[in-house]
Amino acid sequence: MKNIAICVPARDEVSTGFAHDLAIMSARFYGNAPSGTLFNVNFVAGTLIADQRQKLVMMAIKQGADYILFLDSDMRFPSYLLERMLAHDQDIVACNYATRRLPVKTVAFSDFAELKCIYSLDKNGLEEVDAIGMGAMLIKTEIFKKLPLPWFSISYLPSGNMYIGEDIYFCKLAQANGMKVYVDHDLSKDVRHIGVMEFTHDHAEIDRPDPMAEAAALIERLQDEKDQSGKEDQ
Repeated sequence: MKNIAICVPARDEVSTGFAHDLAIMSARFYGNAPSGTLFNVNFVAGTLIADQRQKLVMMAIKQGADYILFLDSDMRFPSYLLERMLAHDQDIVACNYATRRLPVKTVAFSDFAELKCIYSLDKNGLEEVDAIGMGAMLIKTEIFKKLPLPWFSISYLPSGNMYIGEDIYFCKLAQANGMKVYVDHDLSKDVRHIGVMEFTHDHAEIDRPDPMAEAAALIERLQDEKDQSGKEDQ
């Protein structure tokens, strides 16, 4: 028997796609789960993501959860996400996904200090990572008993002259306490990141027909028709 807590840090609303995927995944998992499996879906609304994650973990611990599945409310994911992640039986396993800004990169790093991204399209299986985003991450709840507070924080990295998010902070904290963080490359291929983009004429130009190419194609077609007509007259 397992006790699962799905934990979602959100703002006031979630996307339709996320709501759809969460409902389908929950129904599939709970419908196939052994008798006695406990299953909770927890939301904490707000804008302080580190605080939201901290509160969600505390909620899951009070519920007696064996596993916490963090899902960000701007993610899309397959119905088999939870069962596939549970099958790995790792302390921490996550999905890699694309960023929501151009140029598009990924949220998994082989070396975060050097911002060396890991790309999943040409990889399979599990790979240990230096850090990864928490948009879709499964964690064994017991590890939080071994980690000092705070579990999540926004902090400054002097060597890179940049701030690091609560997800990277958590990964580094776990590693400092002897735990490994993995990415599932196969599952990552089925996870998407919902974004908002302002479309401009520059984007329209990308697929705009080339008038010179169209003229050349027309001339070629007319020449072919002329040649074909000449053959028929012979």
